Amino acid sequence: MQIRQVEQKDFDKVLEMMKVFYASDALLIHPKESVLRKTLADAIEAGPYVEGFVFFREEELAGYGMIAKSYSTEVGGRCVWIEDIYIKPEFRGQGFGTGFLRYVEDRYRDWAVRLRLEAEEENENAMQVYRNAGFELLGYVQLVKKI
Repeated sequence: MQIRQVEQKDFDKVLEMMKVFYASDALLIHPKESVLRKTLADAIEAGPYVEGFVFFREEELAGYGMIAKSYSTEVGGRCVWIEDIYIKPEFRGQGFGTGFLRYVEDRYRDWAVRLRLEAEEENENAMQVYRNAGFELLGYVQLVKKI
C-alpha cells in the first residue's frame, strides 16, 4: 500500500469517491457536491486546516482520507481529526483503513497529542478497525450549529 497527499490530478477520482461516501448511511450529514468540491480543493491547496491523502496498491487508486487540525484545551495540545476514510469496496478488508490510521499517527506523532474521529456505532467493521488501532469511545454528545 502506498499513501501520498492528494494532488490536482486526483481531483475527479477522489470527488467521485467522496460523493459515494457522503451519500452512504455511514454519515448523518450529506453535503452538496459544491461543499465536497470546496473541501477537496482546500485539501489539494494544503492549507493549515485540512489535508487529503490517497491510497494506492500497484498504482490503482483504492481510497482516500481527509484530516483536519484543531486544538483541545482538555488535553492541552493540537489534535488531528480523521474526517474521512473511504476505501473502495473491492479493496476493503485488505488493511487500507488500518494502514491509514497508522500513517496518520506516525505523521503527526510529534505535532499532535490526540487523534480523533467520528463513526456510526452501527458500522461494526469500521468500529472494529478503530478499536484495534487503539481508539476508545469518548462519550461526548456532539452539538453543531451552522453559521
